[in-house]
Amino acid sequence: MNSTIQTQIQHHAAPPNLVVPLSRYISAEEFELERRHIFAKSWLLLGHRAEIPNAGDYIVRELSVPKASLLIVHGRDGVIRAFHNICRHRGNALVRGSTAGCASRFTCSFHGWTWWNSGELLAITDETQFGSVDKKALGLLPVRCEVWNGQIFVNFDPHPAQGLAQWLEQLNVGYDDYFEKQQKLSSHRFVFDANWHLAVNAFTEGYHTAYIHRNTAGDYQGGKSNPQRHRPFMQFMKRHTRYSAPANPDHVLVPAEQIAYRYGHKMLPAACFENHTLPPAVNPARAEHWLFDVIELFPNTVMLCGQHYRIELSFFPQSHERTVLIHETFAYKPENLAQRVAQELFRTREREVVREDLNLLEAQQHALSSGRLENVYLSRQEMALAHHFRVRDEMIEVGRAAEVGHV
Repeated sequence: MNSTIQTQIQHHAAPPNLVVPLSRYISAEEFELERRHIFAKSWLLLGHRAEIPNAGDYIVRELSVPKASLLIVHGRDGVIRAFHNICRHRGNALVRGSTAGCASRFTCSFHGWTWWNSGELLAITDETQFGSVDKKALGLLPVRCEVWNGQIFVNFDPHPAQGLAQWLEQLNVGYDDYFEKQQKLSSHRFVFDANWHLAVNAFTEGYHTAYIHRNTAGDYQGGKSNPQRHRPFMQFMKRHTRYSAPANPDHVLVPAEQIAYRYGHKMLPAACFENHTLPPAVNPARAEHWLFDVIELFPNTVMLCGQHYRIELSFFPQSHERTVLIHETFAYKPENLAQRVAQELFRTREREVVREDLNLLEAQQHALSSGRLENVYLSRQEMALAHHFRVRDEMIEVGRAAEVGHV
């Protein structure tokens, strides 16, 4: 650390080992363990209530890990549920060729079996030919689904060890209406040939920002009082990580920012220092020169929560060396044209920053795949990476022990 910025660190347990065998974690063998013991057991963020605001609205999510097609539905009774997108008769996909829609019922295009959007089987074509059929036992196959602050999570474990509130730990409280007041600005999908761990790691440390982002947001963090851009606050929970990124109070507005932020809210890469307007969980240490919080929701989602915006990054593995990123931005509803212009500049600038973060991943994957580099050595400012792998190892250890216990 330096003489002016001392990082306030909160640990759930002892600090993690900062020497990490990164090459091992990106192997096909380790990925198969993660498929079974992490992605089949964790709460995964898959959507937002705002995408399905009305009864009958639905979205479809296709996942490679765990392998599934899901219907996430706003039921006729107002409850949001998730179901496997599978007909209970012959296994046809109920919804084909669309990713969203509105329907009070779902009818299979193969033989016409029909379900209410709340999951109950409504009709079997030529039902008398099936003999004695218990229609109550043939509802759509459910997936555990819960909603937190307007965000929709699913868990593929039929009997998860924890509900969503317990899984979120300290993150479950303190955000008030922070998430619900924001609306989606943009959504992008990136596919790249790199392991999902590398992608998550790229967004959970600020050590790189002076180098990778020097052409797009070169002076947005740190400043004269914090030249190495040390984090003012880090919190390591049992699974998740939350830390605050330092704003540069000496950031020089480029001409586009001068125009956009003259009348609109300051957004990335500029900073607004109105900490008193934030809910208690945002900038929890109340750092004076604060830019945004970074939250890693283990295993695969990273959120950047700012004063007037947030960025969500969810990394879905397709294999041990291929990942899909769903990258979305959110901001408060603009009240005038000036705020809209500010949001457009933010949306454009942060997209380029994210692309810079992704730019090195395939080269890193290729180099690590050689197996020549046994360990990587992390600084205290990269402690979130070490914590991520410790949580990963603990979940796999618990999962393997449970498998042995059932043999």
